[in-house]
Amino acid sequence: MEVSNADRVVFPNDGITKGDVVGYYERVAERMLPFIEGRPLSVERFPRGIGGQGFMQKNVPEHAPEDLIGRYTVPKEDGGTTTYPMVSTAEGITFFANLGVITFHVPPARIEDEMHPDWAIWDLDPPPGSVDLVREAAKEMHSVLEGYGIPTLLLTSGSKGYHLRAPLAPTVDFESVAFVARGTAAVAAAANEDLMTLAFRKADRGDRVFIDWMRNTPRSTSVVPWSLRPRQGAPVATPISWTELDQVAPDQVRMGNIAERSRKRPWAKAQAIDLSAVVEKVEADLASSEIVLEPFDRFRS
Repeated sequence: MEVSNADRVVFPNDGITKGDVVGYYERVAERMLPFIEGRPLSVERFPRGIGGQGFMQKNVPEHAPEDLIGRYTVPKEDGGTTTYPMVSTAEGITFFANLGVITFHVPPARIEDEMHPDWAIWDLDPPPGSVDLVREAAKEMHSVLEGYGIPTLLLTSGSKGYHLRAPLAPTVDFESVAFVARGTAAVAAAANEDLMTLAFRKADRGDRVFIDWMRNTPRSTSVVPWSLRPRQGAPVATPISWTELDQVAPDQVRMGNIAERSRKRPWAKAQAIDLSAVVEKVEADLASSEIVLEPFDRFRS
């Protein structure tokens, strides 16, 4: 690809240029594609680099070539429509990198079956500077999910925390997946109340790790594995194995040291699971406990 303004510095503290960013995405595009294909794409663009103004873009760019970038139009809740871009090739990923895109985001369902997610995601968000705390929370959350028969994959967020992800057979709807995600998070928080919380407001969390289960609702998105993040050092949201948790910090894998990491495939043997039976198990456990799930609207007020 011919890169426009290739010498423009995108990560000013690291001397990383736009040409470097496009080159990075050319190298990892094939690894990213399985997480992007078939999903409406949202992107974070920083046309002047991360030191300048960035913005989230959902609508497909007007000049995007139709033979390279697909379109998927959905109605907005308040009227009108959003036409999302769709990418199915490595060239499509680098097209967006050349537009100044740093980070790619997608929803947990494909458009072919948009009401039945094929991912469940738990985003662990710790207080600043609490890597040991979020590692402990990841282990506890992992243990709870394993107890429900939900094997999870581990992703460094490229920011402060980790994401736990479970590939799903698309057999249950968003409401059921969100219920399982929230219910298991509530069980984990109740068993580790000094470590984890579901409190949406930061003022209510104290020094605890917030379990963000809301990545599992319609129109929600999460970062695509192998995406750069717009932070100093050019960190990467990276798949890792559970045995690496104590060695790899959430922002430790960076564009500059990605070569060694990109040879590893810790998610290669992941298999999708059916959550149907898990829904009933979570319902039964919540009913027999003192855990009360407040109405979701409270978290949006």
